[in-house]
Amino acid sequence: MTSTQTKQVSSLSLGAYAGIGAGLFLPGVILQVPMTNWFPEQALVSGEMTLWLEQLSQHTFPALLGVGLSIIAIICFLPFGFTLYQWFPKNNWRSTAGLTAYLMGSGLALTAFTFAFGFSWTLSDMLGRGTPAEDLHRIATMGMQAYVFSDDIATALIGLGHLMFAGQALRQDLLPKWLSWWGIISGVLVGLVLLRYFLPLFSVAQLGYPLVILWFVLVGVRMLGLRNGD
Repeated sequence: MTSTQTKQVSSLSLGAYAGIGAGLFLPGVILQVPMTNWFPEQALVSGEMTLWLEQLSQHTFPALLGVGLSIIAIICFLPFGFTLYQWFPKNNWRSTAGLTAYLMGSGLALTAFTFAFGFSWTLSDMLGRGTPAEDLHRIATMGMQAYVFSDDIATALIGLGHLMFAGQALRQDLLPKWLSWWGIISGVLVGLVLLRYFLPLFSVAQLGYPLVILWFVLVGVRMLGLRNGD
């Protein structure tokens, strides 16, 4: 095996394991939303964080575990994105734009979730110390508003990069067509989901979130096959 081939195999291996590792985002979301009600969007919209704070005090460990799994998954996004970029022509503007949007979105998402982890941990500690409810409500509202806003911007950027990458995969015939179209459709949905703040109808586009993560996993499995010469 030549040094170039060895480098390609190493890159595919890294991208494959990173893509599969990104799947940890799904159990993280399950812990954050249906199991612990940690994700604060509905509470912020209603302007009432009291129940959210109660849920956090009752389910601190699983909520933080869910956020922690999301952080690990987002870290996996980065080498996965670089591996995808290595497949595409370097003089193609779509590849460069896709990588730029992807890295910006992943970096912002990592910052947002890391902040949310530390902030939630601090709030749980303040709850245990008997901090006045009015102060906790105000602090929780401001902090988690910042988190949700950052997460939404990060999601839009990741969706844009995802769409560019999937479109390039389709153009270059790097993946099975059904898998490339899966990536394109899920990327569009993730972008449209931000419109739910103006038209509730677009809430259905949240289906794009798990579809994007599953695409990472499936492409990671495909990379393993390519690494092995399948």
